[in-house]
Amino acid sequence: MTEHHSSAHQNLRQARGNDHVKHHEHLPGISHPGSTGVIYCTDRATALGYSEKDPEWANFGQGAPETPTLPGGFEKPTTITISDSSREYGPTAGIKELREAVAKLYNEQYRQGKESKYTWENVCIVPGGRAGLIRIAAMLGETLVSYFIPDYTAYSDMLSQFKSFSPFPIPLSEEDKYHVNEDLIRDELKRGVSVILTSNPRNPTGQVLKGEELKRVQEMCRGKCTLLFDEFYSGYNYTSNADGKTISSAEYVVDVDKDSVVIIDGLTKSFRLPGWRICWVIGPKEFIKGMGSTGSFLDGGASHPLQEAAIPLLKVENVRKEMKVLQEHFIKKRDYVLDRLSKMKLSVAYPPEATFYIWLDLSHLNSSELSNGLSFFEECLKEKVIVVPGIFFDLNPSKRRELFDSPCHHFVRLSFGPGMEVLRKGLDGIERVLRKFGEI
Repeated sequence: MTEHHSSAHQNLRQARGNDHVKHHEHLPGISHPGSTGVIYCTDRATALGYSEKDPEWANFGQGAPETPTLPGGFEKPTTITISDSSREYGPTAGIKELREAVAKLYNEQYRQGKESKYTWENVCIVPGGRAGLIRIAAMLGETLVSYFIPDYTAYSDMLSQFKSFSPFPIPLSEEDKYHVNEDLIRDELKRGVSVILTSNPRNPTGQVLKGEELKRVQEMCRGKCTLLFDEFYSGYNYTSNADGKTISSAEYVVDVDKDSVVIIDGLTKSFRLPGWRICWVIGPKEFIKGMGSTGSFLDGGASHPLQEAAIPLLKVENVRKEMKVLQEHFIKKRDYVLDRLSKMKLSVAYPPEATFYIWLDLSHLNSSELSNGLSFFEECLKEKVIVVPGIFFDLNPSKRRELFDSPCHHFVRLSFGPGMEVLRKGLDGIERVLRKFGEI
């Protein structure tokens, strides 16, 4: 079977920006950029009646956690104070007070006993993770950038819109649990890459590079290659018995101004405040100066009042308390979803060690309508359930590859970010799909 014989695949190919054929321009000189995977999925669901306010739908597709205050966690702000000064434009690199708060948090969490410490000059505040990634991309020179697949869908746009660098995909092995190991890094250094981009913990597989192995990777790249670590899921660490420990490459940086390690994180995931769009990039001072410059022509900077409101959230005692509660809560949700899937004969070979995603293999299903991610997605929509087909995590900027040839084609990503009621409703819907096709 090829994509030409599948209505689900033709739906995707006909969407603007998702094939390599130039569409007619409605405005002279303007071309449509296309949609990231999650936006495509939401658009398809909306066409079938989906609304965020419709309680009959279960959205396992959106990469966002539930946002209410968790029992035992710190109280989320319900109002913010708008000072006179915050009515003014803020610096494109962020207000100094918030930059200081981020630096202090990282020093207390990861730099205890180390001579080299982060300062406010090592931190740039950005209006969301994508804005941070785009600012970083604007600073990349004529170089080779390696990235691993599967990975975060928005990287595809970042890697395709800027022409100064050449992106090079590195498939991760399913047999190796989608693990970024030292041999892969060594091979990339031999290739002569100058930049490696990766999420860690990893979206969508939920695996994580940590401890001594993460330290060795940073040692291998020191002075040879810039490591861009997307650490948005650093708080969702399920490998240390929900003790609140978070994972960051900041722990293994030797010199904060010389090590070529750049970190992006924020309030979006671990603090469960995606609507605030307050995030940060951490790296050497000279790099951060450049981030402020790119922000001046790309996005203008993050909301000034929300930057001020974010400062008290970063007190280390608040963060430690919140991360412990977060891990306990999300481990329960993860285990519930894995148990339900197992009872449906949808076993997960590599349960997530981090994040709130499950990378679900469909290849063993008998029905051709269910054994690939796009078709499974379309069938789930009929039961008012949204999942994300795996091909969107196969970063393929040219979009020329036959979809059935993708190593991610027979996967979907399920998010257990929503609340328990939504998880139950969505899993019930998936169970109806499987029963409809005689899989259970």
